[in-house]
Amino acid sequence: MWDYDGLMGKACVYFERAEAVAVADDDAFAIWLLLGLEFLLRAPLAKVHPALLADPNGDSILHAAGFPGSPGGKEPKSIQATTVISRLGRIVEGFTVERENEATILTALRNRELHTSEAALASIDVSVWLPGFTRVAEVICGHLGLDATDVVGTQTMKHGRALVDAQDKKLMHDVTKRIAEAKAFVKQLSETEVHDRHEAAIASREDWTEYVVDCPACGLDVTVELEPIRTTNERIEDDEIVRDVISVARVLDCSVCGLKLTGTADISAA
Repeated sequence: MWDYDGLMGKACVYFERAEAVAVADDDAFAIWLLLGLEFLLRAPLAKVHPALLADPNGDSILHAAGFPGSPGGKEPKSIQATTVISRLGRIVEGFTVERENEATILTALRNRELHTSEAALASIDVSVWLPGFTRVAEVICGHLGLDATDVVGTQTMKHGRALVDAQDKKLMHDVTKRIAEAKAFVKQLSETEVHDRHEAAIASREDWTEYVVDCPACGLDVTVELEPIRTTNERIEDDEIVRDVISVARVLDCSVCGLKLTGTADISAA
């Protein structure tokens, strides 16, 4: 019941229905896409093994493994979308914290539309949620070796990618402006003030020397706060068992020029 081909087939059917909607800001366009996304998100887990989608309680895992449940037992249940999203971060390369957040927001939006009296989709413009959908779909389809255009639809992806480009340009503009303001601020400081600020920043550091980078504004070294998101499998190197810890940049806060960047997107843009 959680086989990969079935989930992908159902996702594609819903995406085709979204493509058939005449107006992009129609609520029907959004709901079909968000319903399709539910199955697209589950597909990578099913490709590893359907048991990854089974509720750990009862006989659901047995069903997923191809064994019948106990006589008179309950119908098998799947895990919640929040659990699916958290597991994708461990399985799908490129499904970063940002993608997890976008998938969570999209799922919450769908739930607000389906499970409350609120007309959630009517109150939010397509330019707000479609870029996140596009980024998530690109990552999932890429992991599965598929072209997102073939899965989601030509017109939908064309629209979504255009909105992503617009968001990226706005982000780059905002970050560039913040860097320019920080550069202007540090130019007003005397050499003594710059030195004192820099020394105070160094003194307040913890043992994070491996996370030190050059500030994009003043050029002095500054720490970047990292958040571990996953680890690789263990391997043997030079008779030692090692593994890699993959982290994402969360905060860059320069005490000298005042530049503060929050989130991987800001820091990457800088």
